[in-house]
Amino acid sequence: MTSFLRILWVFLVLGTIWLSYSGICLYLNYLEARKIGVPIRIIPIDHLNKPWLLVDRQITSLIRRLPGVLGNNNFTRFNYRGWHERDGLRSHDEMGEAFVLVSPSHIWLHLANPDSLMNMYRRGKDFPRWTEITKMLDVFGGPTIATASGERWRTHRKLISACLNEHCNGVVWSEASMLGEEMARYWAMKRTITSVGEDTRTVSLHILSKACFGQSFAFEGHDERSATSPAASFRFSLVTIMENALLILALGPGFFMNPWLPFPSWRKLGEACSKFKRHMTYLYDQKLHALNGGSAEWDSTLIASLVRASLKMEDGKCLAADEIYGTLFVVSFAGHDTTAHVLTYAIFYLAANPFVQSWLSQELRRVLGDKPRSEWDYHADFPKLKRCMSILYETLRLKTPVAEVKWTGENVQSLQVGEQTLTIPPKTLVVPSYIYVQKHSRFWGPDAQEWRPERWIGESNDRHAGQSRLMTPQNGLYEDNEHSKIIGDDESEVLLTPPSRGNFLGWSEGARDCPGKRFSQVEWVAILAALFRDWKVQPSLQENETHIEAQARVMDFIEKNTDYGGLLLQLIHPERVPLVWSPRT
Repeated sequence: MTSFLRILWVFLVLGTIWLSYSGICLYLNYLEARKIGVPIRIIPIDHLNKPWLLVDRQITSLIRRLPGVLGNNNFTRFNYRGWHERDGLRSHDEMGEAFVLVSPSHIWLHLANPDSLMNMYRRGKDFPRWTEITKMLDVFGGPTIATASGERWRTHRKLISACLNEHCNGVVWSEASMLGEEMARYWAMKRTITSVGEDTRTVSLHILSKACFGQSFAFEGHDERSATSPAASFRFSLVTIMENALLILALGPGFFMNPWLPFPSWRKLGEACSKFKRHMTYLYDQKLHALNGGSAEWDSTLIASLVRASLKMEDGKCLAADEIYGTLFVVSFAGHDTTAHVLTYAIFYLAANPFVQSWLSQELRRVLGDKPRSEWDYHADFPKLKRCMSILYETLRLKTPVAEVKWTGENVQSLQVGEQTLTIPPKTLVVPSYIYVQKHSRFWGPDAQEWRPERWIGESNDRHAGQSRLMTPQNGLYEDNEHSKIIGDDESEVLLTPPSRGNFLGWSEGARDCPGKRFSQVEWVAILAALFRDWKVQPSLQENETHIEAQARVMDFIEKNTDYGGLLLQLIHPERVPLVWSPRT
């Protein structure tokens, strides 16, 4: 009993010291935040506290059930991962274009002024990317393009940009259109499909495998995948790692490789980490041997290009093997789940909007005709598929899967926000408020929060994307009737720009924007073209349900089931809404 009391006493003392220290840090950060001159909200635990990341949503959800102010306060409103998706436009409508969240560890400045955001992006040296938040991506080596700074980052960026060239885009176009066609045929064989989320991940991964590693895999549907196939093994490791990113962030990959772990799921995660690292090592050694032997000079895969370019660089500037492993993981992470999640959203949006499908198919028929998929030409066809791009832009506008964080570094910075000049203390984290600038009616018109891809399409004399003009909405849905009108059914259509550059941040902005932007666009357009030129999708009808009611049900499902799974915004449990895939007649 005495030993137990002593242990309890030690824990109480340590807890008191920790609480006191956190309280002092919170107070000091609060004093610093007051210098900015914008509204402040206090949160007791930082968003990036590693143990808190594992339980934040569960705990705040439980506390939210308490009555009155006990369940409705700043802690339950702001102190969990992805709070802004639930809060929507409310916080900035209440507090203005800038406000601060203060925690014991950080000052978080949230900005919702498009001009201020672009000013910040242009001043890359004053507001560099805060790489601490992406350090978890160094689990397989680094620094990588996502975590390096200064000259090291410029080396990574130069190599990646050189690899993701037009030849690579041509490979992506061919592979994506082939896999998209195979996926469409697989779905058409099913009475209903519930594997959209899984299958889009498979397609995205196979495209990356081809472009990054030169490995081409046929499409495997969710219920026909062989657990022992090479594609399944690689996919298992990568997907398992991504689905458990928060655990890896908190404990590190090495922890999960210990044989004494008590939980089978943890041992499975360790196996995935080990398999992925072995796969990277094998491919790296293979390419290095081939390049040294002069037999891979024309190999244009990403891994070969990185190894080749690194070998040609001066001593001290070339990338180490671990940096190449890490960069390949970052590219796989960034290009796999993000593409799959946005594509899943688009398929469900299209299932709820059949008239948009007809509008899209019309363009695909005009550009591609009846040509077999093998004759589609990247250089000739891709630039003409503007409606495909409009669907990508509109889906990204509403469902941006991941945001970035800037910071002020070690210096005080000033930033104009409307009529106010903010003086921002050192080490302040600056967060672009994507939801506000991309979904507010003051920028995008009264239908700003509705999915309207046609807002991005206009005639050559139009200037900016804005309020929809193409469809006749019926209760927020598209109904194919005699009053609906299609405009611009010819090659005079242009893809419009957003109201301002700061109103659309789908691939970020500035020097550290996404280097795979073109890659993702080509991949997206090719998949969408293969899926919707000859096919259509609709919700599986429930008993006594009309098509309009089914479409409304899908739209409601999208909004109620959008959340952060791991690190990315995604549609949670898409398998709960079965879809029907059929030929377009």
